[in-house]
Amino acid sequence: MPYYISVFDWSLYTTPASLPTSDLEGDTYPNNPGNGGYNPDAPNWLGETFTFNGGASTLLAIDDDDDAFEDGYVETGGAATLAQDVVINGVPYAAGSVVENEFSMVDADGNEVWVIRIDGTNIGFGYPDGSVPNPGDAFVGVTGRDGSPADSDDGVGSSEDYAMMMCFTPGAMIATPDGLRDVATLAVGDLVETLDDGAQPIRWIARRRVRLIGAPDEAKPVLIRAGAFATGRPAQDMVVSPQHRFVFRDLRGQPADTFVPAKALTVLRGVRHMRGKQMVEYIHFALPRHAVVRACGVLSESYFVGPAVYETAARDRVALCAVFPQIDPRNGRGYGPTARPTLRVRHARKALRNGQLRYVAPVEMAQAF
Repeated sequence: MPYYISVFDWSLYTTPASLPTSDLEGDTYPNNPGNGGYNPDAPNWLGETFTFNGGASTLLAIDDDDDAFEDGYVETGGAATLAQDVVINGVPYAAGSVVENEFSMVDADGNEVWVIRIDGTNIGFGYPDGSVPNPGDAFVGVTGRDGSPADSDDGVGSSEDYAMMMCFTPGAMIATPDGLRDVATLAVGDLVETLDDGAQPIRWIARRRVRLIGAPDEAKPVLIRAGAFATGRPAQDMVVSPQHRFVFRDLRGQPADTFVPAKALTVLRGVRHMRGKQMVEYIHFALPRHAVVRACGVLSESYFVGPAVYETAARDRVALCAVFPQIDPRNGRGYGPTARPTLRVRHARKALRNGQLRYVAPVEMAQAF
């Protein structure tokens, strides 16, 4: 089954002077002094600064026979390989080249980056949460992860599912012109209330069961207790994927209203990853364009059909491109912008801790919504 991952090659970063090219491209683990495999004669990747200077990522089409992007020595099936020829920073890699999630690093705010390897050479960073760095963003790892949890600093392996979706789960009550509807009962053609464009029809909807056994905690669904954002908000407990976003007000200036991913909200009381969860069913629906919708009484989002479409199963890509012919099948672009800008996880967590973000109640934004 083909999957798609974006990689930001080393030429787009200012890399640490302590990491010569031979180590940058050749190391197979981050070499943390606290780990049993530490080599005092080799550089340590942790505590070093990688600064993104801007530029476009390269999309890797990957053939794999399981759902997980893994390091080669823990691969659960056949090796992951390039499905198409690709050129990265001027270097060609042929279809059939072996692709690995060689190791990863996690920063102090819980953000993770993969070090992606093709045919024995580390080529750059991938972002498991599907985020895109901004020019000037710096990443400093504090924890290293290898393919096996036993070889990782925090006991969590670097392997992760390819598909990182922005989804609800059954039981989420969605505002429609006919009242609240369980997301599990919605179908293509049903109308959903949106903040900016009134009632809009569902153009595409999908359900996906995800096995969570062995997944790292931050990849587990997020449970948001009733009242976690404000009194009566949400109106009931709800469970969403870690990437699912909610509208908060940024008190630091413009733009005032911004999306915050659920995984960033775990700094709030009443919001946590469901660490013991072993299976979850995700439901996502797409409207004519990305929109702010109301779910369980709070402002959330419809599914964003962007480049992340390439991180879904092949059958979903085909269906989405058929429903939304404006989407470029080569890169997933064309659906349009997100309904609000999105704060990156580490920035959102810091702002929440400092009291610089607060939840926006629907009545504050639109009396008629």
